[in-house]
Amino acid sequence: MRRFAITTTLAALCATGAFAQNDKLDRAIAAALPVCSDAKISHGEFGRKLPLNFSATVLRVESKDRSCAGQYLAVTTPTGGFFLGTPWFLDEAQGATIEEKLKDFTWKGLQQNYVATIDRTRSPYGLYKVTLDQMTERGKLPIQGWVDPDGKVFFFGQFRSLSGDLRADRAKAFEPFVSASPARGGANAAITILEFSDFECPSCKYAANFVDPIVAKHGDKVRYVRMDLPLITSHPWAFAAAVAGRAVHRQKPDVFWEYKKQIYANQDSLTAFTIDDFARNFAKDHDLDLTKYDADIADKALHEQILKGAGTAFSNDIRATPSYMVNGALVEPGSKGEELAAYVDKLLAGK
Repeated sequence: MRRFAITTTLAALCATGAFAQNDKLDRAIAAALPVCSDAKISHGEFGRKLPLNFSATVLRVESKDRSCAGQYLAVTTPTGGFFLGTPWFLDEAQGATIEEKLKDFTWKGLQQNYVATIDRTRSPYGLYKVTLDQMTERGKLPIQGWVDPDGKVFFFGQFRSLSGDLRADRAKAFEPFVSASPARGGANAAITILEFSDFECPSCKYAANFVDPIVAKHGDKVRYVRMDLPLITSHPWAFAAAVAGRAVHRQKPDVFWEYKKQIYANQDSLTAFTIDDFARNFAKDHDLDLTKYDADIADKALHEQILKGAGTAFSNDIRATPSYMVNGALVEPGSKGEELAAYVDKLLAGK
């Protein structure tokens, strides 16, 4: 499993202590965290002041599943906003403007080049909206977040309403990308499973068939959508494979699933130097119009769509490949997909 993240330690900033029970906050935390069968959550006090009279508590999640275990900061605002994640504290970042501080912070922390664009219209929570464009060789990968007007803390991801439906809001963020992505099952199904996957990721190869038995069992009651999440900086040919897969899907949607199968079957032998020929030969062998295929491969709008989809994933709590979202809930699949299947069974049973 490969992760995208920049983390700052919370351990040195917190001490165990009493946690004031708040049903609304507890519900928001439960909706935001991944669904893990054995997760145990403990709370600690946060040892530093946040801007704008925000309140915070540290959450520690213990689980045998490493993808479930972690430490987060649950932040609430006086106006009913909620954030769960790991904020970036910019105290030591260099720069005369917030944009320069974010550029300095991300370069030192990620060794990658980001350019920040800030909308200085204050949100209902008193923050400025930020778009961080990661400058990759494939184009701009846009990531969203929020920063306080003094430029002290950047909240990577989304603030949502404590009174709202967090999972529905999260799912809504992906609507612009779902219609263009490969899908199986019922178009109007009660359950939608989004799989965020990378063709070069070994864990994605292992999990490639987790959803198939769920769709086979439930038919049109379930919709399975594969979302491209190529980890460009660590996987040299993942983006090219994603683009080729979309080109195949544009012509013959059903053939895409064979393409997926063949990519994973040959994953160990593919390289950045062979992926283009491999994918084009696949298109030729499956009687695609190669003129159209080549045009789609070169389509900058398609490249931008994949980059925006990846940025939306990172901005909405997806931190690793593969990841699974079921009706807006993040669900850890289990070692063989059994936890994902059980969660879907439970939803369909109305439990």
